[in-house]
Amino acid sequence: MEICTLKGISKSFTMGEKITPLRDVNLQVMAGDFIAIEGSSGTGKSTLLYLLGTLLKADSGEYLIEGKNPYSFTDSQLSELRARKIGFLFQETNLIQALTVKQNIEFVSKVQKVPDKDVEELLAEFGLSERKDFLPFQLSGGQQRRAGAVRSLIHKPMLILADEPSNDLDEHWSKVMITQLKKQTERGAAVIMVSHNDISQYANRRYCLKEGKLQETDKTYP
Repeated sequence: MEICTLKGISKSFTMGEKITPLRDVNLQVMAGDFIAIEGSSGTGKSTLLYLLGTLLKADSGEYLIEGKNPYSFTDSQLSELRARKIGFLFQETNLIQALTVKQNIEFVSKVQKVPDKDVEELLAEFGLSERKDFLPFQLSGGQQRRAGAVRSLIHKPMLILADEPSNDLDEHWSKVMITQLKKQTERGAAVIMVSHNDISQYANRRYCLKEGKLQETDKTYP
């Protein structure tokens, strides 16, 4: 089953001069895909994730998600799509500072009617059971990232967008993160991950983004 597809997508920004991080990008994402996108810093990898998450709009080309054009959606329809269908694991965890770890997760899980036992299980799997009543500022950087991952995965989104998901994590928790992402693909979700390190070896499809072009590759680009 096709989750989403990009056809001829281009995106530019004007920052004193015109910058075009994406040029005629094509990508078909199927259920169960684990896609890694590699490339040097500043090549547009995060721009691509934001576009896939409907947080940016392409200048040209076509983007379809579940066969529909999200650019035609109203703001409320886009919000509903993001809340129910997309999981964002971006570099900033964006945890609500006034809420505990568990309350941050319940902010999502109650809306999506996720059973409490599922919340507790995922907290345990990410090693946060004893930290669930802590506020974000009381957590280490790695713990915050793991809490953000729980919040992003708890509603079982169909499209998971992960920007450097192992940042701030040691080897053990990096492996846990990858295991959890792979479990999502086993239930039929698709994961698209940007990474500079060797966790991309676990993906079943690997791409390099260079000079705005997305190309499938077997190589790892620093």
